[in-house]
Amino acid sequence: MKLINYPKNLSHSLVVASLLTLAIGLGSCQEEDEISVGPPTIERVRTTDPTTVDSSLTSATLGTTLSIMGTNFLGTQQVYLNDYPLGVNTAYVTNNAVIVTVSDSVPTVATNPDVPNTLRLVTKSGESIISFQTLPPAPQILQVKNQYVKPGDELELYGRYFYFVDTVYFPGTDVFVTSGFETNGAGTSLKVTVPDGMDFSESQSISVVTRSGGSVPGRTSQIYAGKGMIADFDTNGALEWPWNWGWGLSGEMIKPTQPGIESLEGSFAGMNQAFPANWGWNNDKVINLTNWGGVQIFPTDPSGEYDPSTPANKFDFRVEMAVSTSESIDGLLLQFWFPDKNGNELSYNVPITDFVRETDGSWFTISMNASQLTNGTTRLSTYQDLLDGDGWAKQIRLVVINPTSNDIQAVMGFDNLRLIRAVE
Repeated sequence: MKLINYPKNLSHSLVVASLLTLAIGLGSCQEEDEISVGPPTIERVRTTDPTTVDSSLTSATLGTTLSIMGTNFLGTQQVYLNDYPLGVNTAYVTNNAVIVTVSDSVPTVATNPDVPNTLRLVTKSGESIISFQTLPPAPQILQVKNQYVKPGDELELYGRYFYFVDTVYFPGTDVFVTSGFETNGAGTSLKVTVPDGMDFSESQSISVVTRSGGSVPGRTSQIYAGKGMIADFDTNGALEWPWNWGWGLSGEMIKPTQPGIESLEGSFAGMNQAFPANWGWNNDKVINLTNWGGVQIFPTDPSGEYDPSTPANKFDFRVEMAVSTSESIDGLLLQFWFPDKNGNELSYNVPITDFVRETDGSWFTISMNASQLTNGTTRLSTYQDLLDGDGWAKQIRLVVINPTSNDIQAVMGFDNLRLIRAVE
C-alpha cells in the first residue's frame, strides 16, 4: 500500500477535507462498480417466510410480501405486477433478491380479465419478466342474507373477494358444495344451494374457499342451527299464537302472507302502514313478547350453551325481516327493548338498512349482540340478567321507529326471533 505523506505545515482542516474527498471518490467508484452488472434474471418467487426458502410461487394474493430471487438485481429501479409499479426500497435489494409487497391497488384477473399476469423487474441494465398471477385476498363473509335456511334453499352471502370460488362448506363432516355457484362481477355476493346432511353439533358457520384461501368463521357467517327460538309465530309454548303472546300488533296480522311478502315457513308477524315520522307511535308497529304469568320465554336448553353465568356478549338476538315498499327506508330503525329486574329499560336501535338491502319482500336476518342493550352505562352482564327479566315477567320488545321527517309507507314481516349462543 502506498502511503501518502502530507507536509508538516499543512493545516488539519485541509487534511480532513482531502481524506473526505478521497473517501467520496472511492465510494462513488464502488457504487458505480456495484450497479455495473449484467441484465437481471428472475429465477423464482417465494414469500419472506424462512420456511419457504426452497419454494417457488406462480401466484400471490394482494397484501402478500414477496421475495424475488435471481441474479443481477443491484440497481433495481422498479418492479411491476400486471404493469402496476410496486415501488422499490433499496434497503431490501441485493444482487440476488428484491423484497416487495403486493399492494391492494394491483389489478388482478378478478377485476380485469385482460391483465397480463406478469411480474417484471427493471434495472439500469435491462429487465426480466415472468408469468405471475396476482389474486385477490381470501374471501370474507360479511353477512348471510337469510340465516333461516334448510336443504334445497338458496343461500346468499354478502362479503368481499368471492372470486374463483372452489368450495362452500356447511356445518357437518364433509358437507360441502363444489359447483353451481353464482357470483356477481364485483365479488361481493355469492349464491349457493344448501345441501343435505348438515350437522350443527360442532359449528353453525359457513365457509368459502377460493384459489386465494378460505374465509374465517365468525358471527357474520353463521346460519340457524335450530336452537334458541323465542317466537316463530307458529309453535305454542310460553307464548301462544295468534293472540296470547304479549301486546302490540293485532293477532290478525300474524299469518302466512302480507302484500308483497310470502312466509319462510308458516305464519309471521306483519305490519302494513305508513310508519309515523318524528318518532311517532302506534301499537301496530310493536311486537312486545311476554308471558304475564312469569313463565320463562328465553331459551335454557341446551344448558351448556345457555349457562346463566355466561357473559351476555356471547349471545345474539336474531330475527328475519322482510320489507316490501317502493319508498326509501333510509333512517328507519328496529328497536330492541328489554326491562331488567332493577327497573332499567335497556334498548338498542338497529338501522334497518344495515341488514335489509332490498325492499322487494325478500327475507334478511337482523342480528344484535345482547350486550348492546343499554341505558346509559347500564348494560347486561351475564345471561342470568336476561333470565331474570323484570323480576317477574320476561319481555323482549321489537319496535319499528321512524325518526325522519316524513311518514314511510311499507309492508314489513318479522319471523323467528331467537337468542343464540354466537360465541363459545
